[in-house]
Amino acid sequence: MAAVFSLDLCDDYTTVCAEGDEEVSILPTVICRDKNKEKWHIGEEAYGLTLSGKAVPTDKLVTMLKKDGRSTMGGRTYSAAELCAQFIVSILDKRLEGGKLSDVGLLYICLEVPDKGLFDSLREALTGLGLKEQSLRFMSHAEAFIHYILSKDKELYNNTVAVFDLSEGDLRYNEFRMIRGLSRMTAICDSTRLEEAFRIDILNSDSGRKLADHILLECAKKLMDRKIFSSVFLTGKGFEDMEFAGEFKEFICRRRRVLYDDGIFARGALMAAEKLLSGEEETVLMLCDTRLACEISMEVSVEGRQNRLILAPPGTSWYGYTAHAEFIPQGQEHVDIDIAPVMKNGSKLRETVELKGFPKRPDRCTRVSMDMELLGGDKLKLCLSDLGFGDFFQKSGHEITTEIEF
Repeated sequence: MAAVFSLDLCDDYTTVCAEGDEEVSILPTVICRDKNKEKWHIGEEAYGLTLSGKAVPTDKLVTMLKKDGRSTMGGRTYSAAELCAQFIVSILDKRLEGGKLSDVGLLYICLEVPDKGLFDSLREALTGLGLKEQSLRFMSHAEAFIHYILSKDKELYNNTVAVFDLSEGDLRYNEFRMIRGLSRMTAICDSTRLEEAFRIDILNSDSGRKLADHILLECAKKLMDRKIFSSVFLTGKGFEDMEFAGEFKEFICRRRRVLYDDGIFARGALMAAEKLLSGEEETVLMLCDTRLACEISMEVSVEGRQNRLILAPPGTSWYGYTAHAEFIPQGQEHVDIDIAPVMKNGSKLRETVELKGFPKRPDRCTRVSMDMELLGGDKLKLCLSDLGFGDFFQKSGHEITTEIEF
């Protein structure tokens, strides 16, 4: 049976979930290579090898990946993507217990903030080490939390839900809410990195603990003021011991449930993997930084009737999404793309792409091929090419490529 995993890749610690396991595994995000042989070590094992002087570790792998950094080990220079991929593969090797990477049926990788460039780099490096491309999926913390909270008792999300994530030098806030007034039940999750972030080693002193408590309290007051919350979730190494945060705890515990779970995002990603494999249809429309918050379409005529061709429905996971269409323009030398936001406070856009350079022909005598790729939640790429018109007009090979931001 194919193995299913989810992995929350963060700078300080990485959380791993496997199908069938109730508990998550957490290990430091650090990797090293033995100086004397090509053998990789990760997590606490890497730190132990470092103390013995047999290797030099590399940590902060996500930051390194964002900066397209490099590190030299054993006389060879590795890119950040290669090191992240080797770190992930080393985790899988241990969990597979002698199995092969080809045994991985699905792996969801979670990053705090989605980035197409980072996803692309990781995908290329991981497939280069033997993982099947079709087994790889990516999502953000915001999307993972939607999957996580929707699996819980509805009393936990009748109203707004807050998530405070405190790790080394990073403080993030996610806010989840259900919108029930739309044509389809909609779940929205927004993610914010707070400027008030602090290093958790300040908790080693009395003054530092008081300062941390005060910072968290002020953040909570600012973010939660005049809103009704059903629950508050705490996650991250900084919240493992809450003794320092007396005033913060008192504030967030008023008239709402407060829960701690250090595997929130990895668990949510695993739930998404299990849903995908089961073929279960998503009944709730999900809107977040890895899902499309609008409908992308174009007006067409089919057998004389006006219709709308949906190129990308709302809630689509934008990473890796493509669409293809072929059509014959009638009475115009341009293509209109309509972008309609889900939320009523947004305005509908119509983007016009002129067919510049296409051969001049009689009306309805040009067939156009259109390929669309989503580059993010607010950007797409269009490639329009001339297919000619049967035996009457040969295709010219002319192409137009453009990007549209919305």
